[in-house]
Amino acid sequence: MKEPAMNTYENRPLTPDPRSLLINIPGLDGTGQLFFKQAPGLDEDYRVVSIRLRDHGRFTYEDLAEDVAAIIRQHGEERATITAESFGGSVAFTFALRYPQMVERLIIVNSFPRYRQRIRIKLGAWLAARVPFTLVWPVRKFASLIGLLVDRVPREDRRRFFEATRTIRGESYARRLQLISELDIEDRLSEITAPTLLIGCKKDLLVRSVREAHLMAARIPHAQVRIFQDAGHACLMGDRVRLAEIMKEWIGDPAHLSRV
Repeated sequence: MKEPAMNTYENRPLTPDPRSLLINIPGLDGTGQLFFKQAPGLDEDYRVVSIRLRDHGRFTYEDLAEDVAAIIRQHGEERATITAESFGGSVAFTFALRYPQMVERLIIVNSFPRYRQRIRIKLGAWLAARVPFTLVWPVRKFASLIGLLVDRVPREDRRRFFEATRTIRGESYARRLQLISELDIEDRLSEITAPTLLIGCKKDLLVRSVREAHLMAARIPHAQVRIFQDAGHACLMGDRVRLAEIMKEWIGDPAHLSRV
């Protein structure tokens, strides 16, 4: 079996911990280090583990799903709540389809079951696989900066973002883009049985996440939608989206979210 991804954020209690396990699957950066604004608020109710995605080889969505399952088992649990954003959402969907018994709940942020701008993503994947990452990085940094500014991410947090994303290997970045270009699991969403919360942001410049959230909710049997009018693709690093509060509201009164 291939080595599972490494944990990048984790509480290690000295005594047995009654809190449920929560696994965060990161987006295209894959570092697992960009969950630092959300993890502290979730600590009250969950043991939070933010994983780092694979950095080597021609891994598949199935490989990444197996890594998630391995991490859950390593923590002595049979199931976990899964949070995921953007590319991580497609990994979470694959995991939920492959290991439905291991999913307590799904919280999917700014994601998709199929990236609809097919020419754009295929071109991006082709270029990323052929152009040196040192040349790709400045373009990606500029695009990321625009997104961070949309979500009013403070200067210090922007610095942390760029420090983390500088650790990405070019080959893994290109491979993730290629996986997105090949992704199409829209027709399988009806097989997802876990309670699912789909979060979309009106100012998302990378994904039409509001549209995607509603389209996915129409297919997933137990799905609810939460839309944020003033947030963008980097919402988990901003101050408008607080997963801890949203999840408490969702679990306490799930019907309310569908009215937002």
